[in-house]
Parts: sequence; structure tokens; C-alpha cells
Amino acid sequence: MQENTPPPGGPPEEQPEAAPADSAYTQWYEVKKGDTLWKIAKEVYGDGSLYPDIFKANQDQLSDPDKIKVGQKLRIP
Repeated sequence: MQENTPPPGGPPEEQPEAAPADSAYTQWYEVKKGDTLWKIAKEVYGDGSLYPDIFKANQDQLSDPDKIKVGQKLRIP
């Protein structure tokens, strides 16, 4: 006798959709006084020149990579 078992994860309509920038691998960083995207990239990636990656992941809240504010929560892809 065969059992009817649902597919792993349940039916597709039950799975929440995540925004492309918000995956299980997304980290968050809260901007502190004196931070720049370069400093954050250097701290997180070990290479400040990767700051455009952080900027691109946060274009919904940043219009200029030089204008970040203390307390902002930035996605770190």
C-alpha cells in the first residue's frame, strides 16, 4: 500500500516568497558613528573596494554611497 506524502516543504502556495536581496544568507549591519561603506566592506569582506556590493544591495534605502546614517540597518550580501 502506498502512502500519499506531500512533497518536502509543502505545496508551493504555502512557501513565503523572499525578496532577492533577502535570502537565508543575508547578514545585516547597523551603521555606527564614523562608518563608511568602505570601512564596512573592509570589516565584513576584508576588502574595502567591495563596498559597491553593499551599496547595490541597499539601493532601496541608499541613493548615494557616501550618505549613510547612524542606525541604518544595511544588508550585507
